[in-house]
Amino acid sequence: MQFNNRPRLRRALLAILWLCTLAAHAQSANFLVKNEQGKVINTAAQKGKVIFLNFWALSCAPCKAEMRTIDQLREHFKNDSNVLILPVDVDSDLPNSTAFMQQHGYSLHIYTIGGVVSQDYFHGILPTTLVIGKDGKVAFFTEGGNDYGSKAFFDFMEGLMGK
Repeated sequence: MQFNNRPRLRRALLAILWLCTLAAHAQSANFLVKNEQGKVINTAAQKGKVIFLNFWALSCAPCKAEMRTIDQLREHFKNDSNVLILPVDVDSDLPNSTAFMQQHGYSLHIYTIGGVVSQDYFHGILPTTLVIGKDGKVAFFTEGGNDYGSKAFFDFMEGLMGK
């Protein structure tokens, strides 16, 4: 039996996979990230805030391509202290990552991984993005490049904030 020849079976398996992903991410998300000065931020201690967490690397073309839209997201929410934008350089190459941001005119602060990251959230695929809601639970998870500078994504983030 071939999987591709069974559209109902394929849809059912995809639905099960989607439900398992939701169940895995329904728990509270806890990440430790470090800023450029070495200060550790614990996402679990940020309840009440919406956190945009993006795992990326300079060696990843889709990561670099989506940085423009992540900077647009940061610009949109720059005056909202209840939104954290955390681009996490998985290579921990702060000097080169900071230089990249400056070369492109981005105002993003770079973070590095500050502790163990659960494989429930990061499978080594770059870029990987999560949005953690005010309740501390993952509300959005995706692997691969995306456009975070769109009105639809701004609206999604504002919905999580209760606006």
